[in-house]
Amino acid sequence: MSAIKPERYGIANDLYVLPTPGGAYFAVSSTEDSQVRRLLLALLKHQSSPKVDAESVCNWLKTDDEQAALEVLYRAQTLGWVQGYDERHDVSEDGVGKELDSLLPHLSSAGQAMIVDWNGLTLASTGLIASTADTLAALAADLIGVQERHAGRLAEYLGETSHGWAAVDAYGSSRIGAWPLYIGDKRILLVILGEPLFNHSRFLALIWLLINHYG
Repeated sequence: MSAIKPERYGIANDLYVLPTPGGAYFAVSSTEDSQVRRLLLALLKHQSSPKVDAESVCNWLKTDDEQAALEVLYRAQTLGWVQGYDERHDVSEDGVGKELDSLLPHLSSAGQAMIVDWNGLTLASTGLIASTADTLAALAADLIGVQERHAGRLAEYLGETSHGWAAVDAYGSSRIGAWPLYIGDKRILLVILGEPLFNHSRFLALIWLLINHYG
C-alpha cells in the first residue's frame, strides 16, 4: 500500500539529518539530475550533519516554494533515503588515506576492497597484494568503460539502469564487483571482492568522506 500524501508538509522535530546508506549510494551512482539527488548531495557536502528546517531545505534545492521543497524531503524519507538524529554527526578528520584504510575492509565480506580512479590508478586498497590490486584496477577500469559506452542501449532495450558490474560464481553471488561513483567532477570505482556490504553506516561514512575530499 502506498503512503498517504499529506496536503501540506511540515517538519515536526529539530533533527540532524543525513542520507541513509541507500540514499548515499543513490546520490553518487549516477550523474542524472533530480531534486532528490540534489537534496542528498547537499546534505553530504556538509562536514557536520545539518539541522533540517524549511528554510534550509529551500536553500539546498534553490527554490522559494517551501511546500515543494518539503515534498522533496518527504519523498526522500518515504524512499528510506534520509534519516534523522538527535545528536550531530561529523565527517572524520583523520585524513582521507587513513580513513579509507579503516572503512574499506568493512564493505566486503572478504575484507578486500579498492578505490580506483577512472584510468585504473589505485587510490586505496585493503587486503590485496600490490600485483593483484593493479590487475583488478585495470580490469575494473575496462569494465566501466564498456558500461559507459553501452549504458544507453542497456537502458533502452533491456530497461537496465544498474551501473555496477560483477563476476559471479555458479550461484550468482558476486566474487568481484565494480561500482562507479560520481563524486563532484571526479569519477572513481569502488571494487569489492566477495559480497558487497553497502547497507551499513560505514558505506555512508565512505561516501561522505569522498564527497568532502573530492566533491
